[in-house]
This record gives sequence, structure tokens and C-alpha cells, in this order.
Amino acid sequence: MPGGVVMVTGSRKRVRKNAAADWWGVGEPPESATWPRLMSGRHPRAVGSYGPAMTAWAEGQTLHPKRSRGSRWWQQLAANRALEHDDLGRLVWPLVIVSGPRQTGKSWLERNVCAWRMSQAEQIGEEQSVLHVAHKLIAAQEVWRPAARWAAGIDGASVRRANGEQNIELPDGSRWLVQAANDGAGVAFSLSMALIDEAWRVPRQVYDEAIEPTLAEAEWPQAWLVSTAGTSESDLMMTNRAAALACLEEPRDALLIEWSAPPDPDLDIDDEAMWRRCQPHWDERRLEAMRRARSSAGERAFRQQWLNQWVPGVSGPLMGEEVWRRVSTMRAPRGELSLGAAVAADRASACIAAYGGGVAELIEQRDGAGWVAQRLAELAARHDAAGVGVPGSGPAAVVAADVEPLIGDLLVKISTAQLGTAGGQVFDRLTSVPPGLLLRADAGLAEAVAGAARRPGGSWSWSADAAGTTLGAVSAALWAGEHAGAEPPLVFV
Repeated sequence: MPGGVVMVTGSRKRVRKNAAADWWGVGEPPESATWPRLMSGRHPRAVGSYGPAMTAWAEGQTLHPKRSRGSRWWQQLAANRALEHDDLGRLVWPLVIVSGPRQTGKSWLERNVCAWRMSQAEQIGEEQSVLHVAHKLIAAQEVWRPAARWAAGIDGASVRRANGEQNIELPDGSRWLVQAANDGAGVAFSLSMALIDEAWRVPRQVYDEAIEPTLAEAEWPQAWLVSTAGTSESDLMMTNRAAALACLEEPRDALLIEWSAPPDPDLDIDDEAMWRRCQPHWDERRLEAMRRARSSAGERAFRQQWLNQWVPGVSGPLMGEEVWRRVSTMRAPRGELSLGAAVAADRASACIAAYGGGVAELIEQRDGAGWVAQRLAELAARHDAAGVGVPGSGPAAVVAADVEPLIGDLLVKISTAQLGTAGGQVFDRLTSVPPGLLLRADAGLAEAVAGAARRPGGSWSWSADAAGTTLGAVSAALWAGEHAGAEPPLVFV
């Protein structure tokens, strides 16, 4: 079977459709469905999927509030991909990202998956704890409530409906918990699965610091981010989506499945044929709903909610998906190399980048900053670097002072004004067409490009966050490569 990827842009589709359909078990899409525009390739450890069994099980239950003709094609595809397993029967995707326009049936898929997972204690070998969170508790409750009625009919099961304490507990102790997405979500629990609903509204720290650690000891740990496109505050979706995009064709831990319009600001958003291409499910009712929305909703809302489109000019990030696609490369820096370092404002982390031959690469990214000087010296000696750029003020000033005795004249101390100029050059080169700077494909750089922001103020500088630190190291490496050996600027006092 192929390890290929379904990737649709405009009218182009790069996929061996028949082979893909054979593997993913759904056949060609019916007239009412469309392949996702973005979908990760086959996981290298996947040998099968629990998706068909999950769908068959769910359709034998009474989980939904209204009659259905069965799961939609796209829901089956998403389930089959998300529940791929290895030869030991373990799920291969720790993180699943499902993104599509509003009101296409995401809640039905969520309810099926959560209920099925809660019912698999015997097969997995331990009781299951499923946590379902959303920005507002009521959003998660709406998915959970029909399942609560289903569970009430199971002998020995208990359902608690008190506000803020909603949960279903099966006779074997497995639970489905519902909480609001805040700093306490999942804390004190050991979870098997976490589902973050409308993840564009949920802060990244809620997942990184509260939810993800609770999955560490589980058999078959899995987290789902289900969402439409968001805004500049959507750091959870933006960073994880960017990491999945960075390795879409050779995936690792994150599965991305997305139905959306391409990130083209000149897209004709009145083209009804284009509307259909970015919908996982299509019928006359959907067409009429979109026509009404287009006549009444603002452009921002229509693009985000109905086309599932991240628009850099509207949603805030400096650089969008199309920039990363244009600048990412498998090539490494070549020729005469230079290095650059940046340190986070709170000194909690730092990174080193390399630049050469028009390509930049993220070499290392670690906690703390005490390791940077020695590592820079090692890399400079090993690669015969032409220069090593380090800011001479701010949080990296200590690194500059520590590394200078180790590398001597190779050090290029960068002033605040110069670093701002270098950052502007990096931005201009990344966003030009064709690009004047390429980035070696890496999840850290993909996240940085997706989350790039400018610090408020008159002069240019990257924002004081993880993305800004990463791009700051690239900027320092670029500056060092183009100014190594130059006379230091005169400073008037």
C-alpha cells in the first residue's frame, strides 16, 4: 500500500485514488462528499484500523438525537485514519487534528469516538477515562447530552448531570467527563483520551500544561483537536497544525485531516463550485445555507466559518500556510555557514540556527540558556563557521559574553537596531515570490512561521514568544553570514 497523501489544491489532486481508497477503507467519495484538501500520509507503523469496527458499533447504538442514514463518508474516513493501529494493536496517532467548516457533522463524529473509546476497556486492558473539553462548557455538553441518554439505558451505568460535574460512568469504571477548557482541565485525572472541541478557542497552555500530561501513562493515548479555522489567538491549533503540515507526506505523531479553501487572499469567495470543493459533506441544504450566509455574514466570518480558511490579513499572523509551503525545503544549508543564537525573554529556552546558500535550519532548541555558548563553539569549530551572530544586549547578552573567549573574532555582536533590520530582512525574504530565503523542513520552524508576530512598537522586532525566539536565531544567523568580518559599528556616547 502507498504511504501517499491526499492533497487537493484548486483542481489539482496528488493522490493515487484507488490505492488510497483501498487502504483507508472508504472507497471513492460519493457525490455528496469530497476528499480533504490536506491529509497526512499513511503512518509508517500502521497495519490496520479500528475505524470500521467503531463505525459499525456506533451505528448499533442510540447515540444521536435524530434519525440518521448512517455515518457520512467523511466521518468514516476520519475515523478510519484516526484509529489506525500497529501490529501490536496500539493506536499509532497520539494527536489527531480534524478541521472543517461549521455544521458538517463534527459533533456526530466526536460522540461516536468518545462513546466507543469509553466502551473499549476490555480490549485495551484498563478502564478508560475520556475527557471532552471546549472553550465554553455548554459546547461540550451539547455533544455529551445525547450520549448521556444512551448511557442511562445501560444496566449498571451512572449518569451525573449536575452543572460542571457532568460525566458518564460505565459498570467497569470507564468514564466520559465533560469540563470547560481552563488551567484545571484534566488535572488530577489519568486520562486515556482527550477531545478538545472548537480548539481554535482554547489556549495552547491548557493543552500543553493541563491536559497532555494526563495521557502519559495510558495505553493507546490519544488527543483530538477538532475545530474550524481561527484567529491570531489560536495558538493551540496554529502550532500543532503547522507541525503536522511540516511532515504531511512523511508523518510522525500528528494526523491532520482538513477540508478548507486554499489560503489565497484573492480567492473568489462567491464561486459556488469552490464552496463545494472545501465541504466534507454537500447537498442542496448546505448550498442554500451558504448562500444565506454569504448574503448576510461579513467576509471574515464567511471565510472562517464556511470556507474554513485561515486568512493572514484578517486573522492576524504575519505569515500563512502558503508561506511555509513556499519556503520549506529538504535541502540543508550549504557552502560557507554561519550560526545564530537567540534566547527567550524569560531565559527559559534558547535556540541555535544555521544559514548558508540561501537556506536556514533550526539546529537545536532546548530549555535554559546556559548550554548555548559551549554548543555554539562546538558547532563553529566542527563546521568551520564564517561567523556566529549573537545579540549583544537583552537576554542573549550573557551568551555573547560567554562565547567570545571561545570563538574570538568569529563572534558577530548584533545591536538591537541591527537585529531589527535582520528580522525585517528575514520577513521580506520569506514572503517574497519567489522567496529569497528557504527553511529546512522542521516542526519547530513550521510552528514559528505559523505563529510569527511582530512586537508592537516603531522599529521592527519579532514578538517575545517561542516563534519570535526561533526566528530571532534565524535572523542572527543571516546577519552573521552577511556581516562576518565587518568592522563593528561606531558607538557614540
